[in-house]
Amino acid sequence: MCELLGMCFNMPVQPKISFRAFRRRGRENPDGWGIAFYPDSGNAACVFKEPLEAMSSRLSEFIAGYERVRSKIFIAHVRLGSMGSACYENTHPFVREVNGKDYTFAHNGTLYGYRALKLGRFKPIGDTDSEYVFCYILYRIEERIVERWTTDDFKWLHEIFREINRYGTFNCLLSDGTYLFCYYDRNGYNGLCLLHRKAPFGAVRLLDEDWEVNLAEEKDPRQEGYIMATRPLTNEEWQPLEFGEMVVFKDGKMVFPRFKRIRPGRTVFNEVEEEVLRVLRSHKHRVPLREIIASLEYPEEEVRHAVRSLLCRGYIKQDSRDSVDWNHPDATFYTRRNRRALIDRVLGISKRGRQSSSG
Repeated sequence: MCELLGMCFNMPVQPKISFRAFRRRGRENPDGWGIAFYPDSGNAACVFKEPLEAMSSRLSEFIAGYERVRSKIFIAHVRLGSMGSACYENTHPFVREVNGKDYTFAHNGTLYGYRALKLGRFKPIGDTDSEYVFCYILYRIEERIVERWTTDDFKWLHEIFREINRYGTFNCLLSDGTYLFCYYDRNGYNGLCLLHRKAPFGAVRLLDEDWEVNLAEEKDPRQEGYIMATRPLTNEEWQPLEFGEMVVFKDGKMVFPRFKRIRPGRTVFNEVEEEVLRVLRSHKHRVPLREIIASLEYPEEEVRHAVRSLLCRGYIKQDSRDSVDWNHPDATFYTRRNRRALIDRVLGISKRGRQSSSG
């Protein structure tokens, strides 16, 4: 299903902690890996990629620990090919120059009928839907953007992404070395969530391995920025994007849309999230998404939003035995064991009630 990783900070950073966690996702996405970044915070991109599993790559292992790989912006991708063979030209991220800047791009999803989109001078080298729509995006950008991006330009690009999304499933990361653009599929395909990381730093644990690191010993206290990922990489408070949302970052700040998101550390659930948790805590075993939706008198999209939010924030977990994406009706969920006491206090579930359920 492919996975994405994006980073934008206020100073050049090493990606070693996030990239270490992200490399492990290559086991489920063995058709290629790649990482793009901008050395010296300039306009020229450096891209390393290979059409093989990230965890079996000596190059990706080297990059994860190489101290000279530093940038304000990173885009990384692990690939499970749905279109095009596993070869170098089909491996993400892709890079092309427009108006003296290297644009880098990675896509998660599958598109159909996308060749109806007319291309300008940019032509794909490989045979993926991802590279084709990247060429289309650049054609449109070259027509409009000359020097600097404005809020109106951000809104315009959002509409371009929405237009492409009509051809199928579409999550993407795009950068010109100054901005990092992130778009989440209008139907919530696969997932895209963000983490705001700033001082004071503490210890964090990677979700895919038994490894913990004290960020206070690793990070400059002046460092601040955002990390985007298909699924949370650590036990920190990640936040899901809204379906069809686009966010833009520059120098470690969110510059579009210009409103305050829910702050990490939130422990109060909204009404729909509470009801989703009640359903899960009333069952002894994992609960399918279709059953959660059928149990609640809320619009299906609101229930899906609530499930995605609880997943990203680490209150519930999709069963590892599932062979489907989180938003498939057959996907199954249960509450995380280390969050159940807090959930029960918020929901007002008694100890006796807790003993009769384990979901």
